[in-house]
Amino acid sequence: MAGQASTTTILVAEDDGSIRAVLNATLRSAGYRVLEADNGPDAFVLAHEHLPDLILSDVLMPGGNGQDLLAALRADPRTADLPFVFLTGLDERESIRAGMNLGADDYLTKPFRPTELLSLVQAQLRRSAKRTEARRQLEAEAQKLREFDSITGLPNRSHFLGRLARTNDGQPSAILASIALGQLPVLRQSLGQGPADEVMREGANRLLESVRARLGNHAVLARAGEHRFAIALSGVEDETRIEALLRDVLAPLAQPMEIGGRRLFFDASVGVAVYPRDGDTPERLLDHAETAEPATAPGGTVAFYSAENSAARGRSVRLLQDLRLAMERGELSLAFQPQIALAGERLVGFEALLRWYHAELGQVAPSEFIPLAEESGLILPIGSWALREAVRQLKGWREEGLEVERVAVNLSPRQFEDPGLVDGVRAVLAQAGLPHGSLELEITESAALHDPERAIALMSTLSELGVALALDDFGTGYSNLSQLKRLPIDVLKIDQMFVRQIVRDAGDAAIVRAVIALAHGFGLKVVAEGVEAQSQVIKLAQLDCDICQGYHYGAPMAANAVAGWMMERGYA
Repeated sequence: MAGQASTTTILVAEDDGSIRAVLNATLRSAGYRVLEADNGPDAFVLAHEHLPDLILSDVLMPGGNGQDLLAALRADPRTADLPFVFLTGLDERESIRAGMNLGADDYLTKPFRPTELLSLVQAQLRRSAKRTEARRQLEAEAQKLREFDSITGLPNRSHFLGRLARTNDGQPSAILASIALGQLPVLRQSLGQGPADEVMREGANRLLESVRARLGNHAVLARAGEHRFAIALSGVEDETRIEALLRDVLAPLAQPMEIGGRRLFFDASVGVAVYPRDGDTPERLLDHAETAEPATAPGGTVAFYSAENSAARGRSVRLLQDLRLAMERGELSLAFQPQIALAGERLVGFEALLRWYHAELGQVAPSEFIPLAEESGLILPIGSWALREAVRQLKGWREEGLEVERVAVNLSPRQFEDPGLVDGVRAVLAQAGLPHGSLELEITESAALHDPERAIALMSTLSELGVALALDDFGTGYSNLSQLKRLPIDVLKIDQMFVRQIVRDAGDAAIVRAVIALAHGFGLKVVAEGVEAQSQVIKLAQLDCDICQGYHYGAPMAANAVAGWMMERGYA
């Protein structure tokens, strides 16, 4: 016991020399180191200098009593947690009560037996050790929370950058890569925070295993943002080799995962910045790696930082900020492109296309702002507005006596994932009071076949509401024919990439012929997009296409131009 207690220091504050001598002798015999003071101020100085493991103090002492000593110790952060025990006479109960209220840990009544003193000391030391261990664990946990992400267990952005700054005498790692999982914001909105966290955790586990297996100790993985990871890599200089390594690291993300009974896929993108070409600090390199991120795609895409993509990213940031206000400012509108049935050159309806005229930048291309809206989640309110506006316009045309059968509206992948989609469509149709088939929703092939079981159930519900369903951009996505035949769709739209060279390219013509035959075999109508010439119309008619859409019949036009166009073409 003496060996165990030899480093344990006990401070005794007692003005009675005989009692102090007994305390000293008893404690030293048990192996404790003893410090002595005969008044409160001297005890306070010793406590500050030595930080003892326990303080035993008389209540009444000249030049500052035990209560004053305790109050001073508790008020100072360095000594606030030192265990403190009062030594008291039988007639000092009120003083003891006041002392306990100040935060004393215990008291011992004089006179006392040596065994009584040592039992109290040991109990207090054990209690202090437990408190110290609990505090150490809390501090360790707090440190972990400050430095590591609670969802994935990976270093967080701040710890990652600090760690890089402390290695190699402050010289950054040669390469920093930023990995973005593009679907995380969508999943968070459609499934909730819990499932989204589960996806992030699974992505982190796959990446960590992949980094360890392929890069070993030459790389560090961290969570750098809401849906981002970062990798610091050294020992590789050739960009072709860097890209190949990163694609290998991303390979495990290509495998689907099951969350809440749904089969999900990771869409990723990687931006890369290289030291010292793209920055001289970890912070700057990571910022530039994030700037370089291309659009996400299944299996991942990789792009290196450049001044050009930095400028493009700057424009994207501005557009995203301004897009949040575009609806309020009335900058968004719909343009309507006619769809013509080849049998009898009959007007079938119009496709509603989203347009943005920026107050300062002018017309912003849909290919530029719609991906921003999709990534940020703004596509949900914008898409709801477009749906309401298209149906309202169709109703207005009919009230004017214009014979427009239907209007087609595109659904983005994120809208298709939105749990509120069906209720939103139901409300729009109920308010408009239009007959069944008046609204057609266009869904991309990739979105519909991403999770076929869910898509089939959702599309069946929409069909029951009287909505016509079109599969857009056919041939550019999965082209899974076994699943295609199960989808409750009415229309198949052939992407313009197959129509553009249909007259001159026998291969494109063969593809279109096969798609039309397939669609008709399923009982579907076929719409050919991007028709710009009479020769294409003739060829499509020969191939038995049902409907054409493109500049040959009319460019997308404002709603107030539709009546004039219809009268000019003899449709009104």
